[in-house]
Amino acid sequence: MEESFRRAIRKLTGHSLLRFGTHPNRSRIEATMSQSMSVNWAIALFEHLDAVVKEPESAMGGPEMISFSSSAWKLADTEFPKLIEECRAKFEEFRHKWAQRYTTDEIHRMLLQGNWLEESDAGWTLACKGSKTEVNNLYLATIHLMIGDAEKLFVMVTSQVLHLQERLCKYWYEESAHDAVSKILPCMEASFRKREEAIVAELRATMAILAKEHFAEAFPARAKVKHYSTSYGCVRAIGRSWDMNFAYENAFLAFLDDFCDYASGLCLLIEEWYRDKWALYLRGFSRGQLDLFGSADLSAS
Repeated sequence: MEESFRRAIRKLTGHSLLRFGTHPNRSRIEATMSQSMSVNWAIALFEHLDAVVKEPESAMGGPEMISFSSSAWKLADTEFPKLIEECRAKFEEFRHKWAQRYTTDEIHRMLLQGNWLEESDAGWTLACKGSKTEVNNLYLATIHLMIGDAEKLFVMVTSQVLHLQERLCKYWYEESAHDAVSKILPCMEASFRKREEAIVAELRATMAILAKEHFAEAFPARAKVKHYSTSYGCVRAIGRSWDMNFAYENAFLAFLDDFCDYASGLCLLIEEWYRDKWALYLRGFSRGQLDLFGSADLSAS
């Protein structure tokens, strides 16, 4: 996981990643995994395991490596690095495009046209006093389109990974899944597929949720109204909590950088997870490991 992603998580959520203990509870992990499996595929997996135990001679012939597909392995080894690099490039294009839209001049124009900047004898101030309705409307006027654009990019990137997964499965099934023992790994992989896709959808949903929460933190209710001598000075002061070190021309650019680091880091995390998943499955297992299945307690369903 890249450090920029870690920093973005801390900024958007206010806390660091959870640290797990060095001694995970194996029984709890196995229970969680079993509950995540598709029922139909779990039944099929049980039948394949049962067949291997009842007829061990059926698993004696064939190549040394079971469920290994050379075509799928080569495809995964070639395509996943390409997808990861494409993801980086697309999010850099995304960052550059929105940085142009969040220049101080553009933000100033946008807020003036939307009547978000008010002038009085005391100076210029933002027409948002911290009510939920006002903050939400300001979010819709300034950040919402950027978040929606990022969500579309997230869907496109993850869809490419899932499409590659379908291609890998085609080769994998054709080349290696011919008998009960060789169908164990493909069956196990398929049983987790629905839950994996649900997790990806849940991660996508966090993008808009975290963005709105992070946005709202800059506009506390009943905050003291501040006035500025110029409208540009008012614009530069908006969202100051997003850029406490004054590192950016305006705080919207800081918001963009943090959010882009989070969104791109999330996509890269998903792509790298699928890369590692298929590196694990496609290597298969050797016939010397068949005793792992023979020692399983298949009497309990």
